Amino acid sequence: MKKKTILIGIEIVIIILLYVFINSEYIEFVPNCWIHKRIGFLCPACGGTRCIINIFKGNFIKAFFSHMVFFICIIYGIIINIVYIININREKKIFTWIYPKYWYSIIFAIILIIYTIVRNLL
Repeated sequence: MKKKTILIGIEIVIIILLYVFINSEYIEFVPNCWIHKRIGFLCPACGGTRCIINIFKGNFIKAFFSHMVFFICIIYGIIINIVYIININREKKIFTWIYPKYWYSIIFAIILIIYTIVRNLL
C-alpha cells in the first residue's frame, strides 16, 4: 500500500514540475525535431512536445491536432490512473478491463505507423 501511495505522489510531482516548466520562459529552449529538420519527413513523435505544451496551456483542440495518437494516449493514461486510484482501497474493483494488456502495445505500434505514413503523405 505504501508503494502505491509513493508512486501516485511521484506522478503528481512530475505533473506539477511539467506544468511549471511549460508555463515558464524555458519552454522556448525545446529543440526542434532533428529528423524533420534533416530529412523533411515527420517522425512518429513529431508534434508530441507541442501536444503536451498545448494540454498544459488548456488548448485541447490544438493539442489534438498536434499529434492525435499521442493526445489519445495521454487521455487514456489519465483515465487509467483515475481508475487505479479509485480501485486502490476498494474490495470490488471497477473497470479493470481498461488496464493495459500486452497486445495494446502492438495495436498502438500499428496505429502509430499508419498515422505516421498518412501524415507524411498528406
